[in-house]
Amino acid sequence: MIKSIVLAIDGSDHAKHAQNMAIDLASKYEAELTLVHVLTQDHPSKEFARMADVEGLLDSKQPKVSSKEDTYTAVARFLGGVNEGKEAKVIALLGEQIIKNASAKARQAGVANVAAEIRSGDYANSILEVAKKADADVIVMGRRGLSNLKGFVTGSVSHKVSQRADCSVLTVK
Repeated sequence: MIKSIVLAIDGSDHAKHAQNMAIDLASKYEAELTLVHVLTQDHPSKEFARMADVEGLLDSKQPKVSSKEDTYTAVARFLGGVNEGKEAKVIALLGEQIIKNASAKARQAGVANVAAEIRSGDYANSILEVAKKADADVIVMGRRGLSNLKGFVTGSVSHKVSQRADCSVLTVK
């Protein structure tokens, strides 16, 4: 019986598919759904811009990123001109938006018990800590995240989680 599900989400396409799967499982089993997003500092600007767009932080009325500014600056400008520590603040806002969107979607699908955590630090360790705290029966996550190369060099987050988790891990394409 599945009573507790942890969903790791990062804004990637695979995470969106994992989100749909976890919400479906939580709804069918009437399980608690705990969302976890680990804040990042290591994704290229192109991926950051796509994530900001997908999460609704950029709107079509806003000008595109000019060749003279980086994506962080453009998103910060859009969000009200965040200056000091702009990158960390924008990343935190993106994380909050990812969690907010996933929570709303879960509740719309009839999931009654939705919790959320935003963490910083090592991705795999953070996901595993949340799963342990939630006494998860299963962790649902995307097979690949936002990073295209890092997984080949240091081992993917989904691989680390599946190898070290005390519960089942469902990786979704």
